[in-house]
Amino acid sequence: MRYLITGGSGYIGSRLTEILAAREETERIVDLDVRAPAQPQAKAEFVRGDVRDRAAMRSLLDRERPDALIHLAFLLNPIRDEARMYDVDVNGTQAVLDAAAEAGTQQVLVTSSATAYGAFPDNPRPIAEDWPVRGQPDFSYARDKADADRLCQLWALEHPDRVMTIVRPCIVFGPSVDNYISRTWKNSSFMPIMDGVDEEFQLVHEDDVVSAIVALLDAKAAGAFNVAGDGVLRWGESAQMIGLRTRELSFKAARRIYSIAWALHAPRVESPPGNLNFVRYPWLVSNDKLKAETGWRPSADTREVFVETMYAKGLIAVPGSRSAEPTPTS
Repeated sequence: MRYLITGGSGYIGSRLTEILAAREETERIVDLDVRAPAQPQAKAEFVRGDVRDRAAMRSLLDRERPDALIHLAFLLNPIRDEARMYDVDVNGTQAVLDAAAEAGTQQVLVTSSATAYGAFPDNPRPIAEDWPVRGQPDFSYARDKADADRLCQLWALEHPDRVMTIVRPCIVFGPSVDNYISRTWKNSSFMPIMDGVDEEFQLVHEDDVVSAIVALLDAKAAGAFNVAGDGVLRWGESAQMIGLRTRELSFKAARRIYSIAWALHAPRVESPPGNLNFVRYPWLVSNDKLKAETGWRPSADTREVFVETMYAKGLIAVPGSRSAEPTPTS
């Protein structure tokens, strides 16, 4: 097997490269990214490049002829230049898909996000893959993920003879994860409980995201697949686990506070106020389809993932343990 991974230097891409490189049937891996990986892997070649460059992507695909293209190159941490974020996340995805279409790539896997569903009062509990991706109008990351997800759905309709796999993980945690979400518990002075609703949320371990991607590649599973650990936590409960106080306030008041903090570039506020929708409203997803079609099982539930991550950040004293071994990847 030959693989081409965009965003191969990230924490998911690096782990995926490591797993695939260890497999006997893997012949070659090409990792495309704007920065080199922290540690080179056997069978893997790093290529510096920008996914928005469709001509370069097409040339690379023509040269490498991968059996599977895995598109992981996205901006996660919110930036204030929303046009640039859209350019990388949406236009970059379009360029990759156009290049794959022209090059005749037979299997394409793209990481979307459960945030693509948006956080809305009328979301079902849990959300299955046939629920529409509505994004979040006032949160650029979720809005862009929904747009990119729709591009993948359209590509699948236009190329019914090929395999398009859309992966929609919930919040990804683990000891290697360091982003604005994982830093929230350390950087916040309190956890907001809005309108008296302590909503539930899900986590999935970084290792389990990688094992899910490998399982989907091996199964050549077409369609959209949610990826989430079993079980849930409540925001207030998670705060209590690390000794962070909670504060009840209205959603309107919380948005006003976070809007001012974001506008003033407050150092501990790393996301715009639209992100508060994902604390106030439900967006729990079902992992039943992934389990049924691939045999995948998470190695840790939401609570276990949270404990392991907060322990790695020094916010919980006891490391905890996982309830199962990761799904075999070879």
